[in-house]
Amino acid sequence: MPTTEYVFNTSELDVLLKQPLGAKLPVVDRAEGVYIYDTDGRDYLDGSGGAMTVSIGHGVRPVLDAMHHQAERVCFTYRSHFTSAAAESLAATLTELAPAGVTHAFFVNSGSEATELALRTAQQYWRDRGQPGKTHVLGRDISYHGMTMGALSMSGHTARRADYGNLLHTFAVAPPPYPYRFPLSGTDADGHGAMVWDRIIREYGADKVAAIIVEPVVGAAGGALTPPIGYLRTLREICDRHDVLLIADEVITGMGRTGKWFACEHDGVSPDMIATGKGMTSGYTPMGAVLFHQRIIAAFAATGKTVPFGHTFSANPLSAATCLAVVNYMRGRNVLENVAARGKQLEAGLRRLAQRYPWMADIRGRGLLWGFEFVTDPHSRGLPEAALNANALFTAHCFRAGLIVYTAGIAPLNNATLLAPPLVITEVEMDDLLARLEAGMISFASEMGFTA
Repeated sequence: MPTTEYVFNTSELDVLLKQPLGAKLPVVDRAEGVYIYDTDGRDYLDGSGGAMTVSIGHGVRPVLDAMHHQAERVCFTYRSHFTSAAAESLAATLTELAPAGVTHAFFVNSGSEATELALRTAQQYWRDRGQPGKTHVLGRDISYHGMTMGALSMSGHTARRADYGNLLHTFAVAPPPYPYRFPLSGTDADGHGAMVWDRIIREYGADKVAAIIVEPVVGAAGGALTPPIGYLRTLREICDRHDVLLIADEVITGMGRTGKWFACEHDGVSPDMIATGKGMTSGYTPMGAVLFHQRIIAAFAATGKTVPFGHTFSANPLSAATCLAVVNYMRGRNVLENVAARGKQLEAGLRRLAQRYPWMADIRGRGLLWGFEFVTDPHSRGLPEAALNANALFTAHCFRAGLIVYTAGIAPLNNATLLAPPLVITEVEMDDLLARLEAGMISFASEMGFTA
């Protein structure tokens, strides 16, 4: 098991914190399993799966063989000219794993493209049904659905939205599922806050709302904000009551990350559309997808139309074969069982650390997607000064300890960290992750002046 204590100089730490244009980052040499190695011989445990992407680890031979086999046959054909056995098998596999009623898939190149396709589909759906005024797709104040203009319009990521001003629609409206900071946001008889959506749709006007889009667990924007079971179920009921579509953004949570193939399954919910990506590729190739409920397909069939627009590389055979190999690898090795076991181990480890280091607050998550945030005082829940960029500083200290974590949160709540290791991580490797995390915590606390 690799264990290395690294010493970075001041300029290297500055690069890790700020990453200015032209910054000299470590040069990757190779990767195997949950570890990445740079050209200087350092090893890093990939504790965030890159950007919550790596699901089966690096360098998996069956996937590499599948890529090689497909590349020798055909890498690319245009989607309106040919289909392929790989794309058809991948679509069948994903819809088999999806909730009941989800029957079709359309492939894109990224999670941003997937959520934007869901946006376009929702608008076309209502136009075809004679309700062209239903154009708005509502989201949450703390959310992130991608960097294309439509996806960012649906996001509540204020920092990234600010860069584009009036180029974006102002769709995001609902409070986040974040009781640690917003205990009164949308509380209701069930205690999970989903009933706030009923009021919002009524105030907005159901005749103007095409769809609601939510992350079952808020990822990068919030640091694993996890609503209790029942939230999505109530939201599904509210959407049905107001004749509004439900889009589940499962780009991060899909494909086993939370212990189910799709996180909406924890609530027994079938969304109208599921946007997915990241874990379905495990980083081996760029690809995403939108999975459609049969009611969407039936509406298109009634008008003779298809899903609106596509992309040059949609469903290309090489990416499809690669993703199929990733998903088959997960199915053949009972990865969901490992997620359940290692998720409990990770949660227990994080809670032990939080007892030891009181500035580590609000442990939250599900499966192998966990987050926490930093406070100056656990009783007042005070925030470290925004100028300190506590989460970025902590990420840099973990990097020096040989652990990759993900900086999460939106200013002024930019003090959260995400952990999302590969779903195949072993018990021993998880112990290594927690040890490196604590090493980063000790170094970070020393610089911040925190005392236990």
